[in-house]
Amino acid sequence: MSEIDPAPEEVEAGESTVKKALHLFPPGILWKFVLVGLLGFFTQYFVLTYIDKTLDVDITRWPFWVSVEAGIIVTFILNDQWVFKTDYKNSIFIRFLSYEGTLFIGAIFQWLLFMVFYAHILFVGNRFWANAWAVFFATIWNYIIMRKFIFKGGEDEDSDNGSGSAGKHTGSDTVKE
Repeated sequence: MSEIDPAPEEVEAGESTVKKALHLFPPGILWKFVLVGLLGFFTQYFVLTYIDKTLDVDITRWPFWVSVEAGIIVTFILNDQWVFKTDYKNSIFIRFLSYEGTLFIGAIFQWLLFMVFYAHILFVGNRFWANAWAVFFATIWNYIIMRKFIFKGGEDEDSDNGSGSAGKHTGSDTVKE
């Protein structure tokens, strides 16, 4: 073996890390998640714009929060039924409350990152880049929490092909080899 070739245990460790990363961030699910997030953003924008154009109200008050909730509802339904679709162990009500809580914590996390980036790190005074990086890290937070806790299936998702899609439990026990 040459000095350039890694030792077999190093290759296996590297493959293991890649497999773990691909299991947590499978490209198909990740792109669906990003697409749903964009749809949620546009839903929020259009609802807020509609309220602004049709009602004579201050959009910084209740119309803003109505538009946010509209975006949350749209993204919850799509994440629940399309992105992370599986046989869930929790009721839809519990998943929705968990989803709302995760997004709330994610928003606080995003705000804190924005404040740090905007005032103290690389992007001092640059709102666009400070916010872009804060959104990026908050999106990773939201994705990990949603995949691991909120939209976790009733059976072990880490088994078989790692697709995150658990089959219906029929009550009969089968042995996997």
